[in-house]
Order: sequence, then C-alpha cells, then structure tokens
Amino acid sequence: MKISTRGRYGLRLLVDIAEHAEDDPIALSVVAKRQKLSEKYLQQVALLLARGGFLNSVKGSGGGYLLKEKPDQIMIYDVLDLLEGSITFEEESDGENAIEEVLRLHFYRPLDEQVKRAFAGLTLADVTHAAWFTYMI
Repeated sequence: MKISTRGRYGLRLLVDIAEHAEDDPIALSVVAKRQKLSEKYLQQVALLLARGGFLNSVKGSGGGYLLKEKPDQIMIYDVLDLLEGSITFEEESDGENAIEEVLRLHFYRPLDEQVKRAFAGLTLADVTHAAWFTYMI
C-alpha cells in the first residue's frame, strides 16, 4: 500500500498546524511555504479535511485553519481513511466466486486487521511528540 500525495499532504498539513497553531488560525500560504507544497493542491486537501471534521476554517483577515480537535483526539487511521478514500483491502463479495471468497476471508480481511492494529491508537499527538520528530524539527 502506498499513501497518495493527498494523504501525505494532509498529514503534513495537520502536523504543521498542530506544531504551529496556538489559538490563531494558520493560512495555507504559510504552511505551503514552510512545507514546500503546492498551495493550490493544499487548498483541496484542506477542504476535504474540513469537511471530514478535522479542521475548522476561519474566514476573513487573519483567517486560516485550526484543528477541530486536540491532536490527541485525531486518529491517523481516520485521517488516512478519509483522504485515501478507504485504506481497506477487503471488498464486498457476492459469495458466488469461491476463489474471491477465500481471498476475501483468508487474505484481505486479515490484512485489513493488521493495518488497523498497526495504526491502533496512533494519534496526531503521538506523531508530533515522538522523540525523533522533535529532534528533526
């Protein structure tokens, strides 16, 4: 599984806002410059994150974006699931194809469970408070 540009931009946007926003919204132009990202594409990603309940948009002079929840309430799995359109491997099956059904039950479903376990409990705060993260910034 490879995380798309949308997923990577979204995570970078959320981490940047978590690290730099206190009570004041952060303009996307500031994040784009700081992260060396396309502002136009970042706008699209921010809109998805706002609609998905991860960001609040503040209009007007001094406007920008703020996290809707505290970083320890934002689950990385949920963010990626929103931005990637779903990060599950298992698909619905009509049960008529035996090979498809075996793969679904014995390969895709366990794979999905492994991915969920890998992300279990991982929050935005975990990323921003990791020792390696603070060392790099």
